[in-house]
Amino acid sequence: MNSGSPERSPLDDSFGLAGAWLAARIEEDPAMLGLGDGMPAFERTVVHSRPDQFAVILFHPAEGIRHVVEVQLGSADADQMDRAVRHMEEERARLPLIPHRAAVAAERIPEDVLAAARQAGLPLDVVELRIEPSGELASVRGELVHVHRPEPDTTDGAPEPTH
Repeated sequence: MNSGSPERSPLDDSFGLAGAWLAARIEEDPAMLGLGDGMPAFERTVVHSRPDQFAVILFHPAEGIRHVVEVQLGSADADQMDRAVRHMEEERARLPLIPHRAAVAAERIPEDVLAAARQAGLPLDVVELRIEPSGELASVRGELVHVHRPEPDTTDGAPEPTH
């Protein structure tokens, strides 16, 4: 795990307002993260102790999937991936009948984080935020990495019927 602080973000300010600003933009338009098809519904923001880190919970009614997105200003790191997976597992335990996906979103996704995401063996989306030099959020690009693990089998162990 990387215990160092992430690289400084062009959004950072000395008052920690950048994280709150970004969280508000995502709440206004959760589709900006590019996760899933259609318009996701914003459920809530989970505030972390650091002002440059937070999580958002989104639900895609058409897909029936909840997304747990760990957002971090600056570069993504292994700690952020761990938080995303841990938080997704907590949400899955709360609502076990709904499929969940973990995601990380950051301004930069280093190659080592992409490699770790590919090897994670679980549903993990990686979103790279695009920030203008002025500090304005211009756009985001989702789906850099999709690593899938089958959802747990909730049947009673009976074999699937064949057609």
